[in-house]
Amino acid sequence: MSFNSIIFFLGFLPAVVIGYYLIALSPLHRLRLPFLIVMGLVFYGRAQISYVPLVLASVVANYSIAVLIARDAARETTKSIWLTLGILANTGLLLSLKYLSAVVGTIAAALGHPSPLGNIVAPLAISFYTFQQISFLVDVSRGKVKLDGLVRYLSFVAFFPTLLAGPITLYSEVGPQFGVRPERKGVAQNLLIGLITFSLGLFKKTVLADTVGLWVDPMFAAIHTGSAPGFFLGWGAAFAYTLQIYFDFSGYCDMAIGAARMLGILLPLNFFSPLRSTSISDLWRRWHMTLGRFVRVYVHQPLSIPLTRFAAERGYGKWTAMAISGFLPTFLSMLIIGTWHGPSWTYVVFGAMHGTFMCINELYNALTRKKRRKKKDTRLAIFCYGLLTLLAFVTAEVPFRSDTVTDAFHVFGGMLCLHGLGMAQDWKAFWGPGGNGMVLPMIALGLLIVYFLPNTEQIMDNVHPALEWAKWRVVDPARIPIRFSFTPAWIALVSLVLFLGFAFISRGTTKFIYFNF
Repeated sequence: MSFNSIIFFLGFLPAVVIGYYLIALSPLHRLRLPFLIVMGLVFYGRAQISYVPLVLASVVANYSIAVLIARDAARETTKSIWLTLGILANTGLLLSLKYLSAVVGTIAAALGHPSPLGNIVAPLAISFYTFQQISFLVDVSRGKVKLDGLVRYLSFVAFFPTLLAGPITLYSEVGPQFGVRPERKGVAQNLLIGLITFSLGLFKKTVLADTVGLWVDPMFAAIHTGSAPGFFLGWGAAFAYTLQIYFDFSGYCDMAIGAARMLGILLPLNFFSPLRSTSISDLWRRWHMTLGRFVRVYVHQPLSIPLTRFAAERGYGKWTAMAISGFLPTFLSMLIIGTWHGPSWTYVVFGAMHGTFMCINELYNALTRKKRRKKKDTRLAIFCYGLLTLLAFVTAEVPFRSDTVTDAFHVFGGMLCLHGLGMAQDWKAFWGPGGNGMVLPMIALGLLIVYFLPNTEQIMDNVHPALEWAKWRVVDPARIPIRFSFTPAWIALVSLVLFLGFAFISRGTTKFIYFNF
């Protein structure tokens, strides 16, 4: 069941919201979390009912290990053993279900044999709920969270707005909210704020992302069949897909935040106008923010700290030490983010490209830090940084979208003008319904929306739209400030947005891109 489906919008979501508040505002309010758990499992079961027992088993096992970690909090060795066991069990299950079949199949094919494992389909959302549970175990071992019972923990993991594609929440930021009974006076406001946020996300998905996808999918399908794109089509395909996944994921994040807000739960930001960034490192702080946070806190830092100590103990020079303690963990972290998306060499190339870009960014900062402290960057320099960041990201999106590495290099060849300009000979067909004449104005319109209009949270600035909003509200203000207010004109405008978003569902929609991961 997807957020952009009629059954979800007209059936499941209203049923959950009505049922939740009927229970939460009654003497039976203690049943509100069991109700959310059941509905979360129903939501998951609509997609893959056979894996519901796995989700439940994973939750019970992880909570049991957390109990053992908390019990032995004063005994570092025993606590570390339980934590290590929990992390290995989680990562082992994730790797075996998501990657083992592909790896064994590749080896078997190279040897001329069929795969002994067949084609194992990884459980939907296993990456997201596994990462959440690993972070929970680590935070329990560090004393950052306390155990509040299995019911609240299961509510945290099985919460339907975050279950299938994130955001990857921390128990410390969401768990306590489940323990607070909603108050009657705040219900109407949360419902309205949540519905508006959800509506804006639905519009981004069905009207913007799916419309761009009408051109993107045929272009990459043609490339996969052997078509060699010219310069304009190569860059057009790359930019168009960047905008498709931008609005697709931005829309999903808004809808997740909106659905949770309808239930009175504030989620962390997961997407904050990343294409307006002026460096690739800043872009990744604003694109899939909770995944980046997980990798930074639970992968990059644990790698960087011992490598820094290793370099210091051996007395390496400045640049060697920086390469070992800075560039290496950065590159590996981005490679992990790339391969997290799936067992495909295209994702490896995607991660390696971003890892390389990040290392170049860190090297440039190290070389120019003193100079830039003395003299601020000019507007032209900032514009150039932003343009270079955009081009780097767009280029790296090519292998992310391509079916094979060969397809990606066909697109790269077109972007480098190795296949000519690719100008159309039949201009009537070029501008026709099946042609690519609309790609350029569509890209231009998309970039204007990205760079000049506020994101959803900036529009909803007056109503505290997400966790830690006080920190993010001052970051990168929109060029055209637009803020929602409870006026008839705004209600009418939002109603139109919701109508269009819902109407475009009937045109036919695609599943969210991140549901693949």
